[in-house]
Amino acid sequence: MASSDSAAPLPPAALAAFLRGCERRGAVFAELQCGDADRGDVALAAALRAFRSKAAALPMADWPARFWSLLAATPQLRTDGPNARWPGAFAALARPTPADRAALLLRLAGGLQEAEAADVLGLDGAAYRDALARACPRDSLGHPDAAAWRVLADAIQQHLRELPADRLATLARLREEALAGTRVPPAVVAQAAGPAPTPAPRRWPWILLAAVVLLAAAGAALWWWRGAGLPPSPLPQALPADEPGVAMLPPDPEIASVELPPAEAPAARAEPVTAPEAHPDFLLLADADDEARAREADFLAWYVAGAGATSPATTEAGDPDAAR
Repeated sequence: MASSDSAAPLPPAALAAFLRGCERRGAVFAELQCGDADRGDVALAAALRAFRSKAAALPMADWPARFWSLLAATPQLRTDGPNARWPGAFAALARPTPADRAALLLRLAGGLQEAEAADVLGLDGAAYRDALARACPRDSLGHPDAAAWRVLADAIQQHLRELPADRLATLARLREEALAGTRVPPAVVAQAAGPAPTPAPRRWPWILLAAVVLLAAAGAALWWWRGAGLPPSPLPQALPADEPGVAMLPPDPEIASVELPPAEAPAARAEPVTAPEAHPDFLLLADADDEARAREADFLAWYVAGAGATSPATTEAGDPDAAR
């Protein structure tokens, strides 16, 4: 049974739904922040109870920031616990300080945006980015390691999805205690939460066995058919159309092939083309002006030969001495 506060009025359904939506991320954040699941659950329980007492005076839009502020400020998460450990893919969380680790986990586990996470920690944007940079995984040279960041982010998301059933029952009990303002027996919480989901039976072996039996039966039928010597049934030449306007394709035609006769030698071959440079009058042919002058060579020779000669009439009229 519940304690003396059981007569207190039940909280609104919106508060119950909000806490149910935050409890899984809050538990993983607290566990990875302090390196101890039990210590983290103590911090989560304290934050749930504190948030219940303050939620009624706040607008619902302010609920996420107040819840994460209360959880990050719990004493259990401000220092590493004595049993803190971060095994396997979470090993990169052991290096940062608790304050820087909180900046990183609010993004990866809490799912908060940069401005929301900075507001939760009471930092401005630049200070929050500095804390996030200090908490990022580093390689051997001290540079940010993007591959290690992805490995860490994937491991956190997988851890969120695969919380065991007993851990989920513990979170449900912490939520109910916070909502009722008292401690609720674990049996009541387990009954309210319902039985743990039963895994579906594995049917793969039966499916494989059935497939093997069918394959064996098909092989035996094929062996019997061949052993009986029965010819295979011929394929239908044409199938009637079941629907109007639909015609079946005709059977494939038989294609005959004929070999071509052997190739014969060509009857004649073209004469090789003589290069223009080999022609004896190439230079003459290449110059059109020289060719025109060559065609008038006889005229030009006659003209040059008779240019200095004078006729007898001209000599007698123009040169007195010549007349003597």
